[in-house]
Amino acid sequence: MKIAIISASIRHGRQTHFVSEELGRRLNASNDIEASLVDLADYAFPLFQDTHKADAPQHGADELRTILQQADGLLFVSPEYNGSYTAALKNMADHFSKAEFNKKAIGVVSVSSGAIGGMRGALQMQQLVLALYAYPIPQMMLVSEVQHKFDEEGKLTDEAFAKKLDTYLQEFLWFASAIYEKKKRGNRG
Repeated sequence: MKIAIISASIRHGRQTHFVSEELGRRLNASNDIEASLVDLADYAFPLFQDTHKADAPQHGADELRTILQQADGLLFVSPEYNGSYTAALKNMADHFSKAEFNKKAIGVVSVSSGAIGGMRGALQMQQLVLALYAYPIPQMMLVSEVQHKFDEEGKLTDEAFAKKLDTYLQEFLWFASAIYEKKKRGNRG
């Protein structure tokens, strides 16, 4: 099963990307999972309204479209900005049709330096997932006080958090696998 991890923080010095990388490491440690990390900082998408121009450059859109189409499930990983997720995540989602997301399991991971872990951002991401005609898993991964979970190089140092990540990924993979298997069978059952 292929999982795309959308790392939605594009700021310099971001710690959210550490969470995305750790999710990728843990997923790729499984023999039957192929996780790809999509770092939105690597894509120079113009604001969505500019892309209607015939001569607008694609800025990696074809490459990312292929990743999204091939993914059987996705994880949206975003810091909470002003009670929501990043503009980069919304802009990326708006660049593609619902077909790239339709009937896929999407897990939401919200990251915060505060104690609540980006609850409002996670709830907003779940609403985005529904708008994309995808399936948000009921569980949300809330990463509070991210600055205490990784060292400067992005190595996970918080064992209790590592266990939470593993539990979340088990739930996500169960949900994503159920949808994946149903889609493979089609309308037969």
